[in-house]
Amino acid sequence: MKTIKKVLRPFYRQFLAYKNQGNDVTCNICGRSFKRLRPIVGRHGDGSTFVEKDSVGRCWLCDSYPRMRLMWRWLEEEYKIQEKKGIKILHVAPERLISSEIRRIQGIEYNCVDKHCEGYSYPDYVEDGDVCRLDFSDNEFDLVICNHVLEHVKDDQTAISEIFRVLKNNGTAILMVPVDYELTRTDEPKPDEILTPEECERRFGQFDHVRQYGTDYFSRLEASGFTVRRIKYDSEIALRYGFIPDEEIIVCIKPEKHGRVNVENC
Repeated sequence: MKTIKKVLRPFYRQFLAYKNQGNDVTCNICGRSFKRLRPIVGRHGDGSTFVEKDSVGRCWLCDSYPRMRLMWRWLEEEYKIQEKKGIKILHVAPERLISSEIRRIQGIEYNCVDKHCEGYSYPDYVEDGDVCRLDFSDNEFDLVICNHVLEHVKDDQTAISEIFRVLKNNGTAILMVPVDYELTRTDEPKPDEILTPEECERRFGQFDHVRQYGTDYFSRLEASGFTVRRIKYDSEIALRYGFIPDEEIIVCIKPEKHGRVNVENC
């Protein structure tokens, strides 16, 4: 049955894309335009599903999520990834759709790692690895992508330090996480506090999140030495491409000296 679904899924998505075609929103990854996007379905800790409220939506054809489209916009338009030759990239817990786009680019050395867990399948190019103990040399990568990962990692400061270590001087890291801008201090369990998945979902928004970041997230990045650029696209671009309004791309540079935070609008 799984094989049949896998074979039929592309045809079904083509049908859905045709049925929902329009000019209101465009997926900047596959290039198709629609009258609306597909609702995002979430999953509770007990396995039951729900439709996320106030969600911008998934692409009917390529199944991109808002954060993927946002990140790809920056990679393609600002970082100019298509023009980079001879660079080395590390992608932690890679999104398959973004990986497919990067793997098409000639002249890039692309490394992917994820912590392999029982019950999940991983592409052959994704090696088993822990972001808190990266098996790479110092100053090895020009770009590190770690998109919506750190909110799942208990020791996020070690993970951030590891990313800083393997990044070259003047290298770039995309370290996006969900940030609650009304929180000045990140909400996370105390050292002796053990939370159930249900408690994590209620407190942090998702059953497998271990914290809810506040605006002090940027200080955590600075503490590891990063210069932080917070980039936000204007409402017209966000609406056109189905980005979550006001969501920022968190771009971190490994400088020669200690970092600082800059907020930019595009």
